[in-house]
Amino acid sequence: MGTIIARERKDRTIGYTAQILIKKKGKIVHREAQTFDRRQAAKAWLARRETELGEPGALERPDNPKLLVAIDRYIAEAKRPLGSTKKQVLNSIKKHDIADRKCNDIRSPDLVTFAQSLNVLPQTRQSYLSHLSSIFTIARPMWG
Repeated sequence: MGTIIARERKDRTIGYTAQILIKKKGKIVHREAQTFDRRQAAKAWLARRETELGEPGALERPDNPKLLVAIDRYIAEAKRPLGSTKKQVLNSIKKHDIADRKCNDIRSPDLVTFAQSLNVLPQTRQSYLSHLSSIFTIARPMWG
């Protein structure tokens, strides 16, 4: 069962944080929190999420593919044809060490290290990160 905690914000209004924590065999398998302006909204969200998480298979972790697999899938499933530059940049990212890492294991410092390792102009470096961000933006909502 989740909990709702009332907290005073900087602007002196009250925010209601609904928290869900699920443990199995003494280990946390799922933790989630969201803040609302009204207690009733927090209660409704809490009830809905607890129902969703109670369904069979809701807590099973989805695949954690390598970045190069996610890039290939992104290119293959694009609704519109990708531009030649975007396709070329994504294919060149697949040749770097970061592409062999699991997507869930890639953190911001890893992306910074990757960007710094590129021997290109700053605007090109930004282009690489921009094209890479499009993959991370859609990967979780579309593919879990």
